[in-house]
Amino acid sequence: MQVNSLIGGIWKGACHIDSSADGRHFNMLIRALIPVQASIFEMQDWAGHPVAMPDCIEPIPGICLGDILAEELDADVPFGSLVVIRKSDNFHNISEAAGALVGEVLIGIIGRGLFPLMDEDSVLHTLGQAYYQAAETDELLKLGLEPAAFRAGLNAVLAQYWGRPVDSMPVFSAERADGQPSLQALTGSDRPLTLNQWTLALKALVEGRSAKFVREGQMGNVKIS
Repeated sequence: MQVNSLIGGIWKGACHIDSSADGRHFNMLIRALIPVQASIFEMQDWAGHPVAMPDCIEPIPGICLGDILAEELDADVPFGSLVVIRKSDNFHNISEAAGALVGEVLIGIIGRGLFPLMDEDSVLHTLGQAYYQAAETDELLKLGLEPAAFRAGLNAVLAQYWGRPVDSMPVFSAERADGQPSLQALTGSDRPLTLNQWTLALKALVEGRSAKFVREGQMGNVKIS
């Protein structure tokens, strides 16, 4: 439905390359949080928080979204990047919008089918918890990220995904867990990654963390009943 709305907006002239007053700050935060190149567009009457879509999805069979944006808007949409759609008005809170976008991106990562179905929720929670903690890193604070607002945006998107009430308790803990991936581990590269590369990197990160705890749990004598 969102893709259909986007395509309709492009053809009606309602979608443009982001030129909003707060766009530069928003873009800086996204670059620090997500190692995948993102092309940001604003659309009139876009409701709610920003969303992210892979450039390779095909709204029209055989024609990917990135090609449509490049053709219709003369936009530079790199291969393997994310297309971010936001409202044309300034955000009520940029940090909250960044948190919501990270939540949307993580849901999209999980939906790509690389993780076993039975593990998807736990993997999503692990990654969400890592970003929840990363909000207080010096790098992000220097960019003007407000941890509480970022966490509120992240929590709102993932709570909705899990069908929890809006006013329920946060789905993440304020306490850092043992072996919690750092922001550096999450982003993991000084150069931009494609969405496929980052998805595989996150898969390796989560699997490596799980293997570490399994090995630690297996240390010692085996009980025989």
